[in-house]
Amino acid sequence: MKKVAIMTWYQYLNFGTALQVTALSYIIAKMGYQPEVIQYIPHGKMLTRGSYKNPNYYIKKVISKINCPSIINDESRNAAFNTFLNEHIKLTRLCRTESELFALNNEFDAFICGSDQIWAPTIFNSKYFLDFVQQPSKMISYAPSIGLSVIEDKYVRNCMRECISRFNHLSVREEQGQNLIREICGKEATVVLDPTLLLKSDEWDSMASNKVESGPYILCYFLGSNKKPWKHVKILSEKTGLPVKVIPVFNQDLQRGYQVAFGAGPSEFLELIKKAAFVCTDSFHGIAFSILYERPFFTFERFSNKDSNSQNSRIYNILKIVGLENRLIKDKMKIRDNPLNCDFSEAKRKLEIEKKKSLQYLENALNESTESVIDTYMITNTCCGCGACAAICKKDAIEIKRDEDGFLKAFVIQYKCIGCGLCKKVCPYNGLNSTEIDKEKHKLFMAYSKQAEALQISSSGGIGYEISKLLCEKGYDVIGCTYDKEKAEAVHQRVPAGDIDRLHIFQGSKYLQSNSADAINELVNSSEKAVVFGTPCQISGIDRLLKLREKRNNFILVDLICHGVPSQNLWKKYIREGSKKYGYGLTPEVVFRDKSKGWRKMFIRLQGNGKIYSCFEKKDLFYRFFLIGHCYASPCYECNYRTASAADIRIGDYWGPRYKNNKSGVSMVIAMTSKGEKVLQQLYRINRIELQQMNCEEYWTVQYPKNPIKPVFYNELIDEIKDESISLRKLADKYCKEYEWYSKIYRIYYLLRTIYKKIKNTKPVSKNII
Repeated sequence: MKKVAIMTWYQYLNFGTALQVTALSYIIAKMGYQPEVIQYIPHGKMLTRGSYKNPNYYIKKVISKINCPSIINDESRNAAFNTFLNEHIKLTRLCRTESELFALNNEFDAFICGSDQIWAPTIFNSKYFLDFVQQPSKMISYAPSIGLSVIEDKYVRNCMRECISRFNHLSVREEQGQNLIREICGKEATVVLDPTLLLKSDEWDSMASNKVESGPYILCYFLGSNKKPWKHVKILSEKTGLPVKVIPVFNQDLQRGYQVAFGAGPSEFLELIKKAAFVCTDSFHGIAFSILYERPFFTFERFSNKDSNSQNSRIYNILKIVGLENRLIKDKMKIRDNPLNCDFSEAKRKLEIEKKKSLQYLENALNESTESVIDTYMITNTCCGCGACAAICKKDAIEIKRDEDGFLKAFVIQYKCIGCGLCKKVCPYNGLNSTEIDKEKHKLFMAYSKQAEALQISSSGGIGYEISKLLCEKGYDVIGCTYDKEKAEAVHQRVPAGDIDRLHIFQGSKYLQSNSADAINELVNSSEKAVVFGTPCQISGIDRLLKLREKRNNFILVDLICHGVPSQNLWKKYIREGSKKYGYGLTPEVVFRDKSKGWRKMFIRLQGNGKIYSCFEKKDLFYRFFLIGHCYASPCYECNYRTASAADIRIGDYWGPRYKNNKSGVSMVIAMTSKGEKVLQQLYRINRIELQQMNCEEYWTVQYPKNPIKPVFYNELIDEIKDESISLRKLADKYCKEYEWYSKIYRIYYLLRTIYKKIKNTKPVSKNII
């Protein structure tokens, strides 16, 4: 049986989300396929330009915080949702990143995105456009909702254009979405029904609860906090003499004086609508099931028509399809007519016509997409350019080089490739995970070198140098990153065992993507045992390569806590412009972390032609882009190694308040293996380092190991960095300033919030007066 993966929302505990994913799974299975819902949960918010520098943004945030009604917390309701989903859908394994999603290409014959508002421009996420699917012919969109009538953000428009253009089988839920796609892509999308409307009422009955008490009532389900609908509900109840039953969303719903349906999950929702005498709602799916069960209903606009983010179009659309536009209430006088009189015969006829069209579209799309064959060999969609694949390839079919955006990547020479799959086995982004850092199992240490000179030259606590020195003395080659000023790039080099005097070339951070391919090739072919330093993705590739060659036991791997690597084009532009302005030339000596002014204050230092340039991180143009993280390599936004490692030891700066007065530098070190811990303990025993075990929880509180969000203006920024006519200063003003401003505002907000919480939690101490 052919397998179909569904990419949509499923995790949000609202009825529409749960019922649409259930419906699509049900219909696909009914058509003879094996459906699975991709277990992906997004994190973070969309990053765009133009919001944070506008004072209105902060004013609206404060007002919305004040006015936002508190959502009810009903544990029995949450449990009912989980029970329903466990019974009616099957999930894939957890997929957190692009590479884990890409691995599904080997398991599924087709991919469907939809339904629900997964294409909403205000929360754009390319994964819901199936950007991880290798072959476009395997992609189907079924009834995703864009929600809006206009896309104001030009960056989101560009992203959506790029994503939607890949689809051969393209449909949307609303006519407004069809018009938008035609406008931004020039493509024609089919308008299809929400999947919940593809099932018959008796099919939904098989999933409904039988616990709901019968008896006539007006059912109210409102997702918005508007007051007007409740005034209409009161008039309606008085007019009909029917009691009111509320599915609560906000805490205010508990105080309206009506009966409340506690613990209602999707099963109960179906039954509540089925047994209602009348339904009042502003919910799309409240309308959909009222139509399916032929329950008289009134619907209300949830959003103001002045709201640029209004999603009322989805309600207008479904009412138009079935010809029930008169059930939309804007004037309370309508309620005084005969509200219970609602003829569904014409609506059902129209719905049946649309249902046949929608099912035909889906069936044809599945037939065609499941027959397509992948014709281009692709290692991963998240290449970090480590070079492990090139080192293992026996046909020299892989070349590591920089792309036009300035990032090292693997390029497969298709005519040489025999598809053996060895490259995928060693790829750090092949969908297989490394060891997760375990708070109970793994030991975290504070450490620093006791050698003052090593401490001064090293970026943090000098632990990397001490590890390399010890092992170099013991006959290990040392492979690490150095800065090649002639090429103006970071490269990995090998220092042979015993050559202690050359180890200084590895000292200090290099905040660039290091070219490690040649060193890795030399490593596996020339070194019998070595200690290797690199970013977590590089080390993972080396780990997998060594295991495949059955040499891993002879090597000690050390990975560095990494937040991301910027485009080489940024660095070249920085050097070129700085050379003209400050006179240090195109090949200066570079110290990325000059500790002469202290460890915690990050200064960059460039020296050449008798000139010295030194600048604090917040004023330096390179650092401003690097720290804000908007032009990292794509895999940095989809890293699998924030809390996982293939190394024996992980090292980085021990930031946070604990060592804020330290001027020399302190390292955070995690022993990932017993072999790694032995090295640390030996250094401590011979009195080369200070070593103190700390709580492993501090890795999360100090390093904040979460993937940054890739901004929607990423492509535009990368292109403008390449443009020699645009200065780095101008780009910083355009892309950095507002986020730096937001960061300052947030720090003030965080401080005030902390003070407020302390005052709130401080209880007065009573004193006995004698």
